[in-house]
Amino acid sequence: MQERSLEPACQITPARRVGARRGWQWWRESIELLSVDTERWIVAVLLLMGVGLGVAIVCEFLPYIGDLITGLVMPVFSVGFLYLVYRVLYGHTFAYGNVLIGLRYRTTALLLAGAAQVGLQVMAGVAFFFLYGLFNSGVPAAEFARGSLSLAVMVLFFLLATFLYLAAVWFQPALVFFGESGPVQAIKQSFHGVWINWRAFTLYGLVGLGVVVLPSAVFLLLFSMVAAFTAGLLALILYVLVGIAALATSLFFLAVMGMTTYMAFRDIYGLEADTGRFI
Repeated sequence: MQERSLEPACQITPARRVGARRGWQWWRESIELLSVDTERWIVAVLLLMGVGLGVAIVCEFLPYIGDLITGLVMPVFSVGFLYLVYRVLYGHTFAYGNVLIGLRYRTTALLLAGAAQVGLQVMAGVAFFFLYGLFNSGVPAAEFARGSLSLAVMVLFFLLATFLYLAAVWFQPALVFFGESGPVQAIKQSFHGVWINWRAFTLYGLVGLGVVVLPSAVFLLLFSMVAAFTAGLLALILYVLVGIAALATSLFFLAVMGMTTYMAFRDIYGLEADTGRFI
């Protein structure tokens, strides 16, 4: 696969600290951007979901290597939405084909980025099973770790591993694509960027939790009310309507979350568009 690049290159700076309040401002800015042309953004998300579903279906027929292929191609498609946000923010025409930019540029590097992500997942899995084996080995020295303490250690390890993994890969595809960093170098850059901005990301996560939990609670309440107070054809119609609203809300959230990733990337790594590679 031949590597392609565009000139001139984007200007990416070393990760810098931003204010803690940027954590919620990424959400606000993204919602404002989405509200300008909501239908097109939702269609772009549906396009990426369709591509992802197609890849998943194909991989189902490839025993043992299907999951590996899925992991490899994830960065190839994930950068497309970031690229679309990048262009729209700088006044360029909304083009659905931009979401597949990863198939045309930096494809090899993005596949290697996916391989690096898979490698991190394997390492975490090996460590998890090592701990599990240690706490269930029957060795007298490890007897104290059985039961609730063992479960607590496993949960703590899972949470810590999840945080470390997300920090390492959150900006990795963007750094590989926009900044032309190597896959492993991008992992280090991504982790550093998240780590030095932990306050902003803490607020970002809390806002994101509210964005997910509140609508979910509302729709669960609506479904419960339909089940409790209606029946027959009316109940079916209401279930469909609430389901459509829940789906639309989910697509809205996915679009906003993709945008927040770009907003954070732009702030932390100082992406410049004056001589942008992709303009």
